[in-house]
Amino acid sequence: MTLDTTPAAQKPHVFRFLSVAAIGALALTACNGDNGDDADNGGSEAAGEGTITIEDDHGSHEINLEEVESIGAFDNRTFRTLEDFDVELSVAARSLMQPHVHETYAEDEDILDTGNHREPNLEVLAAAEPDLVITGQRYSQYYEEMAGLMPEDGVILEFDEELTDPATFFDGLRNQVENLGIIFQSEDQAEELIAEFNEAADRVAAAYNGEDTVMGLLTSGGDINYAGPQEGRGVAPIFQEFNLQPALEVEDQSSDHEGDDISVEAIANSNPDWIIVLDRDGMTPDDPEYTAADELIADSPALQETSAIENDQIVYMPQNMYITEDIQAYTEFLNDFADALEAAE
Repeated sequence: MTLDTTPAAQKPHVFRFLSVAAIGALALTACNGDNGDDADNGGSEAAGEGTITIEDDHGSHEINLEEVESIGAFDNRTFRTLEDFDVELSVAARSLMQPHVHETYAEDEDILDTGNHREPNLEVLAAAEPDLVITGQRYSQYYEEMAGLMPEDGVILEFDEELTDPATFFDGLRNQVENLGIIFQSEDQAEELIAEFNEAADRVAAAYNGEDTVMGLLTSGGDINYAGPQEGRGVAPIFQEFNLQPALEVEDQSSDHEGDDISVEAIANSNPDWIIVLDRDGMTPDDPEYTAADELIADSPALQETSAIENDQIVYMPQNMYITEDIQAYTEFLNDFADALEAAE
């Protein structure tokens, strides 16, 4: 299987990689590419011919697009973008996906599953013999081990460095999507995702008055926890990008997946004008033990007299945010935040 190298004017709008199907236990067979015949791709011609050079966290990499047959994906921030680009995978961390979110990949048994990031079976990665791997986020701790399991000519890419710092997070999202667009001949679609994200961010920047105080919360396991402006999971990039005024700052803030444990009374006493909330358990809404963030907050007597609740100025991140944290999820949240800010003007 090779990548389409026909001139740009003859290329389909969506370029497809076909998966390497699992046969028997771990045997793989490559499929031929489906190039379509009725749409126009608009991506750069150079990106579809021969070798391209991509810069990632580890340096410069040359990718011979004509030799890419088997593809792996392990950075949850890229899964939906790869689905949007119609990239078919041979191996991935499917255990980090949910069918109601990742409609193409999550239940595709042709994609070998290395499991979640706690105890991944990286021998499955080796069996897939990927020519190209996109990794990062939860799987970043295994980069060296994964690199050692790649075929001799395989390329492993990680666009994670900017995304680990809330101050550069937004640029990290843009750069990640831009690079994926180049690699997978979906530059027009990448530009559209970035443009929608930028437009939403511009709306928030224009609508926030620079004075209202904001509280970040993270709900998990039925608890309401603090998510700080410097490190808080999901919310810190919002504080940093728009210079939001924190209602409360505590020492030793963390990026813990359950937030920081401080009393709800301390949160209430800070009397925030706005509250932004990441619902960690929203990733599994069908769990009978799940209680939605809005219910937890509504049932908290201590929070009811805060300005944010009295003025209905609570904005919830998308229910899938904890397992996506991608440009699509942040675009959705920023538009919701902008809607609320504009309505309060």
